[in-house]
Amino acid sequence: METPDGGFLPTAPGAPGSFRSRYKVAATESADARDLLEIAVSESGGVRRLRLTGELDMAGVDRFERLLATDQAPESATFVLDLRRLTFIDSSGLRALIMADRRIRAGGGRLIVVRGPDRVNQVLEMTGVAREIELVDEPPAG
Repeated sequence: METPDGGFLPTAPGAPGSFRSRYKVAATESADARDLLEIAVSESGGVRRLRLTGELDMAGVDRFERLLATDQAPESATFVLDLRRLTFIDSSGLRALIMADRRIRAGGGRLIVVRGPDRVNQVLEMTGVAREIELVDEPPAG
C-alpha cells in the first residue's frame, strides 16, 4: 500500500512478500527529491540486498532499522548493504549501521557493507565505523 508521501507500507503484517521493493523517506526539513532516502530491496540465493540512494540521516534511520528488523529471516542470514548511491550520512546513520551489524551478527547472520562515494567513506573512516563493520569495495557476486 502506497502512503501519501510515496513510501510503501506492508500489505499485511508478517506476511511473506508483504513489502514492496522500494521505500522512500522524506529528508529532514526538505522536500527536494534529491534528499530522499530510497531503499531498493532484492533477494537472490538467500542474500538480501539493500541499495541505499540519497541520505541516511535522522529522517530515514527509523524506516531503515524497521526494514532490517522485518527482513531478518533465517533464509536471509546474509545482508549486503550497498552505499554506492548514498550521498550523505550523519551520526544517526552511522549508529544505525553499527547497530544493524551487531544485531545481524548476534542472530548468526552477516552484514556486508559496500563502500559509498568518497564523501561517505571519509565519514566512515574518520569516525572509526569502517573498523567496526565488514566493508568491501564491490558487492559479492550472486
